[in-house]
Amino acid sequence: MSEDAWNVAFSAGAPAGRVGPELVARDAVGSAGLEAVCLMATFDALFAMAMFGARTGTVEPLGPGDLLPHLLVQPGIPIERLDRETARRLEIAAGWQAVGVTAQCRPAAVRAAAESPIRPDALRQSVLGKANGRRTPRDIAFALGQGLFVVMQELADMAREGLLTTDPVMRPDDDPTLDDDSLRLPVLPRHQATASRPRGSEDQRK
Repeated sequence: MSEDAWNVAFSAGAPAGRVGPELVARDAVGSAGLEAVCLMATFDALFAMAMFGARTGTVEPLGPGDLLPHLLVQPGIPIERLDRETARRLEIAAGWQAVGVTAQCRPAAVRAAAESPIRPDALRQSVLGKANGRRTPRDIAFALGQGLFVVMQELADMAREGLLTTDPVMRPDDDPTLDDDSLRLPVLPRHQATASRPRGSEDQRK
């Protein structure tokens, strides 16, 4: 799906809560493909929450001013299935700790991945390209627009193959976002304070 196709469908469908049907109607994605994407995104969101410590939650009903998500899994996902899939992913993730892949690690590439004639390696190459010893798996997943589970699985596989290390040498002043514009927050203008300006002055900013 192209960015233009998404923007057109979003503009047409968002006001009425019909982004998904607009995408399907414009042949940007099939109905089965859209359902699969929404399902995997939901599973990955719960996995990410669990990896960062969320264990329980409370279901809150929508209020009169609340909005539904633009893309929904229809007709919904049973809680039992969500629990089962999250538990399965956490069990797999526990095995990654043996090679140092955790939610807090900062993997660094030690050599390039060889081109594979069998399996598509575009994801592997892109993940390895972002593994610079300063980004966490979450940073890499965000920068690539990929799910956290998929990225961590790829990192664990490459760690076992010796393509990257999860214990890079770090400098105290290293900032994982310095060289990646996709992770930067907007910089707001800063105003220099003047010691001579009295409180209550008409120039004082509130």
